[in-house]
Amino acid sequence: MEKKRWLVLAWALLASPTLHAQNTIGEVFASDASVRGSVVLSGNGMGVLSGSQVSAGDAAAILKLARGGEVRICPKTNVSLSADANGKALVLGMNQGALEVDYPLQGATDSLLTPDFRLQLISPGTFHFAISVASSGDTCLRTLPGNDAAVFVAEMMGTESYQLTPGKSVLFKAGKISGAMEAPKTCGCPEIKVEQPKAALEVPAPMETAKETPVARETGEEHMQVDTSFVYRGTQTVQDFSMAVSRLSRSSDNSSLAVALMPTVHGPVAAQPTTPQGKKPGVIRRFAGFVARLFSN
Repeated sequence: MEKKRWLVLAWALLASPTLHAQNTIGEVFASDASVRGSVVLSGNGMGVLSGSQVSAGDAAAILKLARGGEVRICPKTNVSLSADANGKALVLGMNQGALEVDYPLQGATDSLLTPDFRLQLISPGTFHFAISVASSGDTCLRTLPGNDAAVFVAEMMGTESYQLTPGKSVLFKAGKISGAMEAPKTCGCPEIKVEQPKAALEVPAPMETAKETPVARETGEEHMQVDTSFVYRGTQTVQDFSMAVSRLSRSSDNSSLAVALMPTVHGPVAAQPTTPQGKKPGVIRRFAGFVARLFSN
């Protein structure tokens, strides 16, 4: 069985007498793929020439075809690549593993070889399908969105054939077309599990601090206000206001203010009643009497 698998790969490389070993098929993009055969280094990827073999590592490898489209080589899968002299017709060979074909085809016929089957892709049309081959010979095919052409399948060591039409899928057990059944959904490259980003921890918003009330800057000027009440009594002796003002003083620490001002009169002053009999005249009347006596002499 193992010998048959290697013969199939060798036949895939030599199937057409027009195969040319120096045709560039496309560029391989992968993080851990390996290539056996002639390659051309480029700025973005690795140019693969006809007659080479690409082995994908733990991640899938993408083969960008020079004629357009691509072949996705699934992890742990080895694929041999050959092209004709014009680079239009391709021959792909694989033992076990999986790959996905996604390209348009015009004016040529491609072939995909496995140990048990030969798949023919006849133009014109767009081919988008997945294939998986198990070590037991179980082979599944599933068409993918955008596929609008039929894939013709024939047994390598038998006479039976099968046509996979767009929108269909099939599973061949033990390398035999007879007993074909619906293919499982896992046909092709395994789905890449994308980890959901963890929810970011919610950081509480900083509490708003009370706005500081701006403090007035000191200008060097001192302002003092004094509130007090005054009582006017007309019977009291009139004092010298200028002398009273001069006695205004202030403590050294501004804690208290000594006021020695005479009262001021707020509002109209009521008329003073006449002096009743038997009481001494007031200051003004005594002053008037003194002036009269002075000028009568």
